[in-house]
Amino acid sequence: MKVSVIGGGAIGLLISYFLKRNQHEPVIYTRSKKQAEQLNKYGMTYKNRFGIEDHSAVTAIPVGEYAGNESYCIVAVKQTSIQDLSFLRERGFAEVSYLFLQNGISHIKLLESLPQINLAVGAVEHGAGKEGLTTVNHLGEGRIRYSPFRGQPDLKWAEILHSEEFPLTVEGNWKEMLYQKLIMNASINPVTALLRVPNGDLIKNEHALFLMKELFEEAIKALKMTYKRDELWKDLLILCRNTSLNRSSMLKSIESGEQTEIDSITGEIIEHARNNNVQTPFSYFAYKAVKALDWRG
Repeated sequence: MKVSVIGGGAIGLLISYFLKRNQHEPVIYTRSKKQAEQLNKYGMTYKNRFGIEDHSAVTAIPVGEYAGNESYCIVAVKQTSIQDLSFLRERGFAEVSYLFLQNGISHIKLLESLPQINLAVGAVEHGAGKEGLTTVNHLGEGRIRYSPFRGQPDLKWAEILHSEEFPLTVEGNWKEMLYQKLIMNASINPVTALLRVPNGDLIKNEHALFLMKELFEEAIKALKMTYKRDELWKDLLILCRNTSLNRSSMLKSIESGEQTEIDSITGEIIEHARNNNVQTPFSYFAYKAVKALDWRG
């Protein structure tokens, strides 16, 4: 079965690799023509955290040529590229089932404007990094959690994605699921970006751990999730350990001079906090500091 993957970044390539392992045929829609050409010519390379490589042939097409030919589509672009997907509003794609996998929650505004009958959102808990245009490094194993956003739960996603190596779990409340992921991102990403360290350093360095804890506390208060404080803090520490070698997407954006997702992560925390009369001094500082690096880039 052919499954489209919009986005040729680390998560898009990682998902494409495991689609192949599940006997499906990913069609990767890339931002650049050059990446599509290289993927078609050389295939993609997967590296696990032990450095063992595997190669797979894939089909890649520039995203400008997307025609909705595949019945199932995984959207794995960053929040900063969501505005480029306004073409999904075209009625010709109304029957396609879409699964959106973004950090933050800003993409919800796009989803609310789409005509599609079946929309789902997900949270990726794997650590991955892209090397060149065709290689993905799988730096931390986790799971994908997904929940229906519109329409009935599409159990086909489990058949498409789930495996023992690459588990998929179904959640009943999309908002709570995305809020939990937002808390993780808002606690980890700005600290790693400002200190230029991988995720694992946040639990090894007492000062970094302090900063992460403060951001975590502000996030759960802003999103009214304090009733899950102990559970979410435990999950956050486990995530840092499981993705200890991973350099967060925000850190990689800073290092490459690209725009970060700070607005859709910490910016959302600050906005929710303002609406709920919660003070967020650490989040505000982190937001301004990362924005300063964005500006410099």
